[in-house]
Amino acid sequence: MKNEQIFEKAQELGKMIAESEAKQRAQAASAALLADGDASQLINEYNEKREAKTAQFADKQPTQEEVQEINEYLQGEFNKIAENAIIREYIEASRDYEMMLSQMDSIIQHYVAGDEGGCGGSCSSCAGCH
Repeated sequence: MKNEQIFEKAQELGKMIAESEAKQRAQAASAALLADGDASQLINEYNEKREAKTAQFADKQPTQEEVQEINEYLQGEFNKIAENAIIREYIEASRDYEMMLSQMDSIIQHYVAGDEGGCGGSCSSCAGCH
């Protein structure tokens, strides 16, 4: 197969991904997030808290317990902002889009490696072969 044919297929695939439901949903969620003052403020406040917490340890190496405490604190703060419906939709839509891209990458890598007989893995988390 000539490179030109491969590039044409790559363009076709890129267009299909750009027009996919996952991409459209992620873009709509991003636009809604940017347009909502409350959601934007919640994210800004979270980022400020995250930066302040990590700045506490900028000059020293935190212990394992301190790392765990920081992670739990930040996860708790993240869970609070994720209660906002617009932020939650943005998180879910972005995750779904990224998962689709990751699955596409895995499928391409699978076939580039020359294993056309099937991946042999569980299809429960893969929507690529069908």
